[in-house]
Amino acid sequence: MSDIYKIFISAGESSGDIHGANLMRCLMKKNPSLKFYGLGKENMKRAGLHCLHDMSTKSLMWLHVLKELTTFLQMKKDCIRFFQQERPDAVILIDYCGFNFHLARAAKKLRIPVIYYICPQLWAHAPWRVKKMKKLVDKLIVVYPFEKPFYESAGIPVTYVGHPLFDEISKEGIDEGIVSELKKQGETIVSFLPGSRKQEIVRILPLLLQSAARIQQTIPSVKFLVSCGDEQHLDLVQTITRESGVNCKIMVGNVHEVIKASDLCIAGAGTITLQIAYYLKPMIIVYKISPFAYFIARPFLTTPYIGLVNTLAHKMIVPELLMCKENYAWIADQAIQLLNDPQKRQACIHELSLLMDKMGKPGASEHAAEEVLKLIWRA
Repeated sequence: MSDIYKIFISAGESSGDIHGANLMRCLMKKNPSLKFYGLGKENMKRAGLHCLHDMSTKSLMWLHVLKELTTFLQMKKDCIRFFQQERPDAVILIDYCGFNFHLARAAKKLRIPVIYYICPQLWAHAPWRVKKMKKLVDKLIVVYPFEKPFYESAGIPVTYVGHPLFDEISKEGIDEGIVSELKKQGETIVSFLPGSRKQEIVRILPLLLQSAARIQQTIPSVKFLVSCGDEQHLDLVQTITRESGVNCKIMVGNVHEVIKASDLCIAGAGTITLQIAYYLKPMIIVYKISPFAYFIARPFLTTPYIGLVNTLAHKMIVPELLMCKENYAWIADQAIQLLNDPQKRQACIHELSLLMDKMGKPGASEHAAEEVLKLIWRA
């Protein structure tokens, strides 16, 4: 192996871009001779990625992939050409199995070691794809403790390192000044966190705002915050909020401050629920799909929970509902209970505290970097 180590790394979504950048920095601290090439966004480029394609302008939702099929075929072609010409010492794939599985297959044919970091949630909706995963990867680095036995039972080498989200939270810190501005003394704050994708915002935010009117009937003093994680969706969030007639303050970014200022968070399913849990805030998890999608997907769901915090706790510690109808009354009723019932509220906080004691610690990126280097040096 040459003195310069080449690593190809692929992340298609914003969260993967953040975690990929943190992994790259940890790897370079341990071995400054590493050079990174691949697919990513701004965070990975700032960390030193030689970007074959900038993923900032590309959507990985399946419908958009169909619309941009020519672009994605060219991306695949360019990556395979890079594998053939440059022969990287390892390929690291972050989440998004749709495109990354194609890259894994190409690398495997060339006998380039393939590491999957932050695996797609096959345990929840597609366990039959584990056989394909076994054929395509040399090592899995997983972020949830229950993933280790799941993949081990399929005979795949796997290491659990913890969730890199907590690395990011500990690194960023909190602006207490913003928290104080958002929550005046004596106020009750409910925040809506519908998600970072356009489709999630369109599907969930109107539902959350409908529940707000009902909550305010029972608790007139309540104030509402709407979290907009990406500035490119601000116009959409403003339009939906304005049409609802609900008086809300919209916050672009500063999601940690929004969560910390809140007495209750109502969120879409996803890693945002782990961020809320980190600050020990009671929450309600909502996921809405069409009746047709519900009919198709329901038989394939292998976990009894849609929320990560409930999945990790192996029990319902926060209210959640997968709905195909606009059941905003259920959301409002759950919210009123968590705001007005001290016993229920405290029980929720206690369970979140137990969960975070187990897994809410930084260090995942560091551990993942160690696993990557072990595989490279062994190859």
